Amino acid sequence: MTVSGSRKGTATLAVLAALSLSACAGMGSGTPDAFPDVPIRNTVSGDYLNALHAYRTSDLSAAAQNFAAVLEADPGNPGLMQRAFLSKVVDGKTAESLDLAEDLVKRQGGNAFGRLALALTALKQNDYDGARRHLDALAESRLTQIMRPLLLAWVEAGTSNWQAAYADLDQIRKQGGFGLLAELHTGYIAALNGDFETVDAAFKAALKGMDRPPARLRIGAALHYAKLGRIDIAREILAAGDLSDQNTTALSASLLAAETGQEAKGLVSNVSDGAAEALFDIASALQRDRGSEIALIYARLALYMRPDFPLARLLVGEILDDRGRHSDALKIYATIGEDSIYHMMARLRSASAYDAESDRDSALSVLQELAKTYPDNGTVLVRLADTLRAGENWEAAIKAYDEAFDKLGGAATEDWTLYYTRGIALERAKKWERAESDFLAALDLAPEQPYVMNYLGYSWVEQGLNLKEAQTLIERAVQQRPDDGYIVDSLGWVLYRTGQHKEAVPHLERAVQLRPGDAVINDHLGDAYWQVGRQREAVYQWRRSLEMDPDPTLAAELERKLRDGRVPETGEHSSGNG
Repeated sequence: MTVSGSRKGTATLAVLAALSLSACAGMGSGTPDAFPDVPIRNTVSGDYLNALHAYRTSDLSAAAQNFAAVLEADPGNPGLMQRAFLSKVVDGKTAESLDLAEDLVKRQGGNAFGRLALALTALKQNDYDGARRHLDALAESRLTQIMRPLLLAWVEAGTSNWQAAYADLDQIRKQGGFGLLAELHTGYIAALNGDFETVDAAFKAALKGMDRPPARLRIGAALHYAKLGRIDIAREILAAGDLSDQNTTALSASLLAAETGQEAKGLVSNVSDGAAEALFDIASALQRDRGSEIALIYARLALYMRPDFPLARLLVGEILDDRGRHSDALKIYATIGEDSIYHMMARLRSASAYDAESDRDSALSVLQELAKTYPDNGTVLVRLADTLRAGENWEAAIKAYDEAFDKLGGAATEDWTLYYTRGIALERAKKWERAESDFLAALDLAPEQPYVMNYLGYSWVEQGLNLKEAQTLIERAVQQRPDDGYIVDSLGWVLYRTGQHKEAVPHLERAVQLRPGDAVINDHLGDAYWQVGRQREAVYQWRRSLEMDPDPTLAAELERKLRDGRVPETGEHSSGNG
């Protein structure tokens, strides 16, 4: 997963993306979703289908209940046993699934998920021999080659066998591509041991191993340095990157707590915490590969090991969001309190979930509350402005963008997207002079950005301005995005508006193919058809456009054209599609 304020968010350890879905398939039954097809007797087939449907529609609680009920009718079926077990895990009821895990291991000694659950349970109970026994019995797979030594390192840390723990992590380093993962956990384990020299070497290697270390890595390293009494290094690490979607008040409190020897939220303070971090790293990588079923299992196991782990909760919420279970995701986000470093991130994700449910009022309420709580945070203001713009509240959006520019300072003036999005709001609010200035500023920062070139070029065309320059911009945009219907439409429209009606037709036909349900694009094609003498086809396109629920201005224009049988002259068309 990628935990951050934005939907796709900050990566934890980019190197873990090398874990492929084919690798995780080996952890389950051999099928990508880890839920095998199961032969079911006719007497329970209806209940089984209900359970399967519940799982596939992401009604996880219903799936867990239904699979358990079906298993009662067919208790010896190992496929059903695995479904019932995994359904409980993905529903966040790992503790309730352990009897099933034991039965699975008795029937299928190499059952990977069952073994893993029992190993983690033993680790939680400080039964290090039991944890090692279950981990050693895991079936071989690409993922196991990483996960086993990673978890065994924490088993060794539990017995204070530090050199054996480092040796396990060296196995991961030797495989290539996983050095950052090994360094991170070496740093965590060394911090538990109070081994300053190894902490320094490991965290420095991890931080230097990425061009832009994510917030989670910097926060983890900083908290451990603070705990070791090295607050100057901790603050230096935090200052080296963006923390704009973090609760900096809570972060400061955690740093102070760590420095003074108190319990600090976010620290890896024991073996269970370390195992949870390992499971989260794996889950996060799998989610980036969109392996959400397997990722959800590992994220839930991370929470089993560390129930107060906010990043794992955020990951579970992200996976549920991806499955369309926005209300369930919102419940997860709500569990991350104001005293958490990741509270702001959770609230930003809540706003996105409300937006995905078409509840823009609730999304705005969350963002406005955040803007009051963190009045100097430009990131929150940008999200608020974006949401207001999506709701076509242009004036309020412009005000929020202006405030964001003030708060972000130099960072804002280096971000083309902020000029572009504010420019859209300004153009829609009919404040063209400022809008044009923003679009040009965006192009100065990103000269070949196709969406900026398209929007500026199209806006010039609609106003009859700079038509030659507009055509050049749009042609460059089409070269980069030849399959974007809006951009292809813009090229056709600039040709139309410059009197090149015949040349416009194939581009507008292509745009309609790419965006058949867009009222404006269909209207444009109708106008071009009319101008080249294809009146019957023009009327057909206008009628199609009218059936697509166009905005009131375009609807009135379409009705007039159908009634009068006349298109506007080249310079007087009123519809737009920037």
